Amino acid sequence: MKESNEKINSFSLSTLVITLSGAPFWGILTSYLLYNSREATPISMIIGYLLGLLISKAILTLNDKHTNLISSLKFKKIYGKPSIIINLIVALLSIFLYIFLCYRLSSFLSSQYLTETPDIYFYLLILGLTFYIANKGVETLTRVSIISIFVAFSIFIFDYANLIKDININNFLPLITVSYKSIIKSSIIYALFSSIPPMFVMSIKKDDLTDKKNFNKLYYKMYTLSFIILFIAITFTIGVFGINLASLFDYPLYTVLKKIEIFSFLDSIENISVMLWILYSINAAASVLLCIFNNIKEALNLNKKKQTYLKISVMLITLIITFIFYNKHNYIESYDYVKYPFYVTLTMLIIICLSIIINKIKFKRS
Repeated sequence: MKESNEKINSFSLSTLVITLSGAPFWGILTSYLLYNSREATPISMIIGYLLGLLISKAILTLNDKHTNLISSLKFKKIYGKPSIIINLIVALLSIFLYIFLCYRLSSFLSSQYLTETPDIYFYLLILGLTFYIANKGVETLTRVSIISIFVAFSIFIFDYANLIKDININNFLPLITVSYKSIIKSSIIYALFSSIPPMFVMSIKKDDLTDKKNFNKLYYKMYTLSFIILFIAITFTIGVFGINLASLFDYPLYTVLKKIEIFSFLDSIENISVMLWILYSINAAASVLLCIFNNIKEALNLNKKKQTYLKISVMLITLIITFIFYNKHNYIESYDYVKYPFYVTLTMLIIICLSIIINKIKFKRS
């Protein structure tokens, strides 16, 4: 891995916000929103987006404190000796989020392409790929992200332009068929899952950006762009299938792509179109892993040899946690699966807010 003083610009780093914000919705989280808030899912997403902007404000506020330090060292500066516990909690939560992203992608690949192949083979392949990207450093990661996003956006625009003709406006009516409690619950889920993962773009010091003054504006723009992409994808899914059918699919954003019909000689075009979500998941997982590596390295002040041991240890812990907590879920059971990333993201939000408050108190006293 390159040293943490490598220089990249704000645009390159902010592109990771799109993948980190969108990746958690691939698979069961989208199904959960459709199941819980039904036709009102777009309303839940809009409310969740607004809540997510507030959470993003908190994340950027923390990032603007001690810009010459990486997040693990910021916690050390803010909490003092108790920072050891805070950094340990954040590291474990980060590993859980990393597992979640990789596990859901491996489940998708196994269930949709090679049904006779166990999830674990795909899972190990994804771990290896994300490890390789993360090990190359943030500069390589952002280059991969930029290329992936431009390719994925082209595919996305092509796909959904061809799905417009299949939308039935009646599928959105009646607009609200669930309780307001369900809508708010979905909004909170969307806000947490879309706004907390982007904090992992901060795997380097803010001072290492060549144009750090532009970062916050670009962060908000990329978060908004991610919302627009998800909003279009989920709204189109409801419009094409209707909520009763859409909520039955394990992977509704993938299934709707099967409706695309372009030329008689092009079959299974959804296998090309799904590249958007696969790239989302891989880049997001690699971002989280890189952040884990960099923060632990800085917190423990590790040399090159010890960094190697660190990376091996993180991957071993990842496998152990996977085998203990993550078994194969069927469709019904997987709704309950949402609680794991919910607890992870909520705890991270609490730590962020608490850090801002303590730092502000310390600043006033000094």
